Formats: sequence, C-alpha cells, structure tokens
Amino acid sequence: MHDRTNLISSWCWPSRETLFALSVTLLFLFYAGFTAVNHEMWRDEMGPWLIARDSSSLFDIFRNIRYDGHPSLWYLLIWPLTRLTANPEAIKLLNLGISAAAVFLIARAAPAPWWIRLLVVTGYYPVYEYGAIARNYSPGLLFLAAFCTLFPRRFERPVVLGTLLLLAANTSMLACLLAIAALIMLAVEAVTRPAESPDTKGIWGGLGIAAAGIVFAVWQMMPPPDTGYAMGWHFGFDPVKLLLVLKNMTAAYLPLPKPGPGFWETELLAALSLYRDFSWIGAPVLLVLVSLALMRRPLALVYYLTGSLALLAFFYVKHIGYLRHHGFLFVCFGTALWLAGTMPPVSLPGLLDAASRRSERAMALLLPLILAIHLAGALIAAAGEYRYTFSAARATADMIRGRGLDRLLLIADLDVTGMPVVGYLGKKSAYYPCGDRFGSYVVWDTARMMHSVVWGEPLDLAKKSGSAVVVLVDDFVMRKFPPPAELQPKLELVGCRKAEIMTDESYCAYLYDPNHLTLKAGPE
Repeated sequence: MHDRTNLISSWCWPSRETLFALSVTLLFLFYAGFTAVNHEMWRDEMGPWLIARDSSSLFDIFRNIRYDGHPSLWYLLIWPLTRLTANPEAIKLLNLGISAAAVFLIARAAPAPWWIRLLVVTGYYPVYEYGAIARNYSPGLLFLAAFCTLFPRRFERPVVLGTLLLLAANTSMLACLLAIAALIMLAVEAVTRPAESPDTKGIWGGLGIAAAGIVFAVWQMMPPPDTGYAMGWHFGFDPVKLLLVLKNMTAAYLPLPKPGPGFWETELLAALSLYRDFSWIGAPVLLVLVSLALMRRPLALVYYLTGSLALLAFFYVKHIGYLRHHGFLFVCFGTALWLAGTMPPVSLPGLLDAASRRSERAMALLLPLILAIHLAGALIAAAGEYRYTFSAARATADMIRGRGLDRLLLIADLDVTGMPVVGYLGKKSAYYPCGDRFGSYVVWDTARMMHSVVWGEPLDLAKKSGSAVVVLVDDFVMRKFPPPAELQPKLELVGCRKAEIMTDESYCAYLYDPNHLTLKAGPE
C-alpha cells in the first residue's frame, strides 16, 4: 500500500528538478515577454510573416522563400498563424512559446548547478536576441537543446535524435552548421563502436535521417542565379576581415551592449582601448582553452571544434553577420559543455591530462563571469526596449490608419524599410520603386538594385490613376533626397515617426494628390 501511494505521488507531483524548471520558465516568460511587448517588430521579423501570409499553401512557401537564404521551418510554423489572425505580432507569442520550451529543457536537463542554469536562461541571447525578437533562431535553440537532452539515450532513440537534427538544420544556416557538427560527432562515435553492437542499424538510420534533413536544408538555401543578397564567396586571405571575424567571436561570448538608445549591436567593452584593439586575441584563446577543457571528452571536443570553425568559416567566406548570428558561437560552446557533462572522461597521457584538468578548473571559474556579463547584457537590452523605440513602423502604420489613409495606394521608397509598415497596416501590397513592382515582402534579387528615388517616376502611378497615394520615405531619403520644390503644391506631410534603436526605420508619410487636393487637417 505504501509503495502504491509513493508511485501515485510520483505520477501526480513533479520532481524538485521539474518544479525548478517550471519556475524558471515562468520567470523567463515574464522577463522576455515584458521585453517583447515593448519591442516593435522590424523588417527581419516582418518579412517571414508577410511571406507566410501571402503564400496560398504550405508548398507555396518554398517558392516564396527562394531569395531569403533561410530554410522553410520558421515560415511553415508562421503560416497557420496568418490564417488565424491578421496581427503580425502573433509571431511574438509563437517565438516566446518556442523559447520557453528551450528554457525549460535547459533548466531541467542541463548538467550544471541550478544557479548556472538560471544564469544561462536569463542571459542576453535567450531573453533578447532569441526571445524578445521573433526570428528563426529560437527553434534552432530548442531543437539543439532537445538534442542535448536526449543525447544520453542516443542508442535507445537514434531515430528521434536524427529527427531533432533534421529539424534544427531546417531553422537557419547557423543551426544547420551545428547540426552538421553534431552529425559528425555521432558519425565518429558510430564508426569507432564495435561492429557487432546490436543497435548499429538504428544508429545509422538516425544518422541517415539527420543527413537527409541537412541536405534538404542546404538545397532550400541555395539561391537563384539572380540573387542580390550576400553574393559570392570570399576565399582570398584578408587580414582585416579575419581580425573582424575573431573580434566578433570574442564579442559573442561577451554580449554587453552600451546603454542608451543605440544599444543594439554595440559593445560597452569597446570603450576600453585595450579591448578595442586586442579583443581579436580572445577568440583563439577561447578556442584553445575550451578545447583543452573538453579534451577528456573527445566527442564533445569534435562537436565544439567542428561547429565553431564552421561558423567562423561561414562568417569569413560568406556573410560577416551581426551579434544575433555570432551568438551561435556561444550556443555551440554551451551545447558542447552540456554534451561533455553527459560523457565519462577518458584518460590522457601525463602532461596532456594535467593540462586538460587545469583547463576544466579554469573554465569552471570563467563561466560564471561570462554568464554574469550575459545577465547584464539582457538587463541593458530589456531596459533599452522599455525606454526607446526599436522601429517606428508600428507608430507610422497607426498614424496612417488614424488619418484614414490606409486604403490608399502606398508607395514606399525602399522595400526593405517599407516592408514592416506594410505588415503593420495589413496591406496586401505596396508599390516599391526597388525592382519597379508591387509586393509586400522583399524579393532579394538583382532587379531591386535598379532603384529610382520615389519623387521621380514612381509618382507617375498616381498621375495616371488620378488618385491620391501615400508616399512613405525613410530617414535616409528625407536627409539625402527631400521632396523637390515643384512637388510641394501636391504634397502634404501627414507626419513623421522616429526610431531610436533601428534608426533607419524612422519614417515620414506624405499624401500626394495629383489633383492638388489637400487634407483639411495639418500634419501630426
């Protein structure tokens, strides 16, 4: 009777670890949710929403993302939301839910003290870059966390493990590179296992699923010949670019923005001339130190070096990236430590063993300091989102709608900055002089490089139709190409809205009436 009571109790009442994970997840939801509520969506968030919204079917998504350079999974997850609501900010809820699931797994299963797990999930990347900002990076974090959680049972669940890598690879190029690193690690282990192992077929089946998912993701990311974004590969030696890539790795481990309206993509530590000039040294030091610390867990070392070097190579030869991209270097580091914590150490020759043990102790001292910087970075970002306007797209859309102009044709001078306003207005399309076409999301082809300023030929659309149009110009156009004097009688300033973080998403909206009609009310 007593045993039955204990059994029922274990079923009905979660363990202490599960309660801790649930509590941490609720804390994360409050923290990241508060930051997300204060965050205005910008172009990189609005683009996938518009692609999913304007895709007539799930299969149509694959055609519409061909210029985007990302795999399809994020767009496929968004597509059902676009059928349930016209509000693009619904993807914030989707992203928070995915991020919270990743946080729960980290808090529940990562082999680290409770306070380390707490620092990890309240750090800069989970809270801000992958939590408050709704991009395709949080699903990658979730599937990699799930992979690490299941790794100790890899021989029992090889198909599930392979499926997790398939899913991770189809979230972003960055997660795909880490999925490749994980696949190589598993393949090394499979090759070195005794051939008579009873689970050999299942292991290779799981590896086959992962490999097929990676190939499928790479196929989706291969751009058409007329792509106009991140064109070409750069294999030549460029010492300046190499130093920049190495500096970015150091910054990825130490994400501490400078407080203020322009905090995003800044480094507070760069105020120190010594750090600014020599931070590139941090990258090789970190690579060597972490590699030595992982040397007694060879599989984790294979994963860490493969993943880190693959990411660094990608940033050098293809796309230099931003902090949100470089953050996957830290994700690689964190998941490598997680995997290492599930592996028994091996014996190494004398001096090598001593060096590895000393490096492990050094990492144990260094990790809390790194995570404290991440915690401070998250606080700075959350405070910045609360105090400052990230993008003026939402406010501009509200201004246009409030004046009853949202049903008029919208001409947006630049597609990349006009896109978030189109999304917030819920418009089916706008006219973009970039590429000389109607649309909602950006098509990153070479045609959009043929850009005529909005005050010229594009306004012929309004003249031909004889109807008023709303002209949207961003901060750059207002400064460099203000409205010409001859158009002033036909233009009325509706209002301007300013962004303090993503400053190029500051806007002015004009009513252009070829019939010389003006609004009765003045500009806001």
